[in-house]
Amino acid sequence: MSKSNLNKQDKLKISQLLSDLQSKDELKIAGAIKAFAVHGHASIIEPIMEVWRSGLSSENEALVMDLFQSLKDTPSIEPLIEAFKNSLNAHLRRKLVTTFWNSKLDFSDYLADFVLFGIEGDFLDALEAITLIENFETVAPESAILESQLLLTEYFGQTEHRDDQKDAILTDLALLLKDFSELDGMEDLFLE
Repeated sequence: MSKSNLNKQDKLKISQLLSDLQSKDELKIAGAIKAFAVHGHASIIEPIMEVWRSGLSSENEALVMDLFQSLKDTPSIEPLIEAFKNSLNAHLRRKLVTTFWNSKLDFSDYLADFVLFGIEGDFLDALEAITLIENFETVAPESAILESQLLLTEYFGQTEHRDDQKDAILTDLALLLKDFSELDGMEDLFLE
């Protein structure tokens, strides 16, 4: 993606691509998604999410996931996380997590959001969350680790409606967080 300070020609190109994206024509949509890899910037994430939320062909959905995985600019992180947190995109969260762990962007600041996703979701959501977290290239901030440990402590304090497979994944996640906290030199708050 290009720099965020766009010239008039780039703005016109993006405007045309956004129009194509919302056209309901699968070929125009595919062309727009491919072109965003060259001409886009962080502002295109929400319009793409809007179209994705409304339904895309499996081919165009794959193009969106490829586009999001190819993002390299740090300003893209915040709109991607906003899309992840947006309840309107709940049915796309697992796919977003997959794109996050296949991207080169650093999502470690949002550790607690991914832990919560694993806790609130099913076994597969927990699996996606731990896969993403295991692939962080940097250690998450201490505050995110502590918040995540507290979320897991609260989860394991409940006794109702538990899933053994999910519990096993979340136990592994708790051990991973313990490793993170030791790397960061903090005390572990997770109570077994």
